[in-house]
Order: sequence, then structure tokens, then C-alpha cells
Amino acid sequence: MIPTIPQYTKLSLAYDLPNLAEAAQDKSKLPTLGIHKMHNPPLTKITILISGNGSNLQALIDASTTTMPHLKIVRVISNRKQAFGISRAEKASIPTLYHNLVAGKYLPAGEKDPAIQQQGRQKYDADLADFVMADGPDLVVCAGWMHILAPSFLEPLSAKKVPVINLHPALPGMYDGVNAIERAYNDFRDGKLEKDRTGIMIHYVISEVDRGTPILVREIQIQKGEMLDELTERIHEEEHQIIVEGTALAIIKIWEERQ
Repeated sequence: MIPTIPQYTKLSLAYDLPNLAEAAQDKSKLPTLGIHKMHNPPLTKITILISGNGSNLQALIDASTTTMPHLKIVRVISNRKQAFGISRAEKASIPTLYHNLVAGKYLPAGEKDPAIQQQGRQKYDADLADFVMADGPDLVVCAGWMHILAPSFLEPLSAKKVPVINLHPALPGMYDGVNAIERAYNDFRDGKLEKDRTGIMIHYVISEVDRGTPILVREIQIQKGEMLDELTERIHEEEHQIIVEGTALAIIKIWEERQ
């Protein structure tokens, strides 16, 4: 039992979908069940935050032209200039923004003073909130965003009722923060991982890193003899589906609350 986190099952949805029992048996049906059979959500604007390759971003771009025609990605923001996800967005004619702590002169390179770091990060996140809200999104999706979001970002969005969700490659309450896949694998290798399973979740973002309420959780069984790179690839493949499913569920909740 994982402390402080609600019980969940191998497929855990915070909001009911039609034919859920059927979906649990055939997860290939999940991306369409919530989208086509529940409410037909209105046009929904999202901003996506990235830091790297952007394969999960690509999954959302693809969904916006297929199973989620109501999804409009209004901007992709990266804190790394060379992130390939920027190219993915530009190819799809999605506006982009590069927003970096050092390049934006929020912090001097190599700054070690904790007080200066905190001050710079607070200002950086406050400006990030302004940039995001200028586009009027309904939802913000962190898809490989490698920056802890401060209250100076989260509070202005919460005041405007714009939820922020994140994909994290671990089960609730386990391996918060960076290198979650590797840490789970190391515990598996050392015989310390309960039931030899890790997972992926989509959760709401709060100030406590990776501790927000889960929206969707999927368990991943680590296989005997599996190498770290094989597990990582398998988890990434699952991420491409779960980020679409979790985003769909968050959108459903947004429009339910606005009715």
C-alpha cells in the first residue's frame, strides 16, 4: 500500500467513461471512448510545456488531427532552445516560445546562492504564467517539462481555473522527480520493487512534485531479464497513449465543471 495516495487499479480513471469495462479489456479503445462518446467537448485550447524530444507532444499533435478534433494546441513552450519538440510544433504550424532561466536573465549562469535562485525562479515562473495566459488556454499540459513549477506560476492559473497536468513515469507516491524509470529499474534489479511493477500516471500539478491527484494510472510489469533501455522504450511507447487519454479526461472534467 502506498501511503497518502488513494487506492488505484491497473487502469485507474478519475472520471467515468462509457463502456469502461470493455475498455479495461481492450485498451486500444480507450483513446476514442472518452472523446467520441462522452459530451463531444467544445473546442479546447491547450498550451504544452516541453524540454526535449517532444514525442509525447507529437502524440497530442497527431490526436488533434484525428481522434480529438476539438483539441487546439495554441502554443508550445520550451525551456531548452535545442529541444526537438520545437521543430515538431513548427512543422505543425503551432506557435512556439523559448523561455529559459539563464537566457532570459532570470539567473546568472552557475548561480549557487539559494536566495538568488529562488528569487529568479519565482520571477521566471510568474512571467511564464503571463506568457501562457496571454493565449487564453483551457488547459496546460506538461509533456516532458523539466522544471519544477512554482506557486508564482500555479496560483495565477488556478485563479483563472486553468488546470495544469503532467505525465510522470512512475506510480503515485513512488519515484517522485527525475530519473524515475532508472530508479524503479534499480530497485527491481536489487529485488526491492514491490511486485516487480512500476508505471505511468497523468496527474494534476501542485507545488509538491509529482504529488497531485492522479487522473489516470497505468501499471507496467518489469519483465525478468529486461534491460533498462528496453524498459525505458516500452514505457515511452505507453506514454504516447496515456498522455492522449489523460488529456482527454482532463478536458472532459473541465467542461463538466463549466456546465
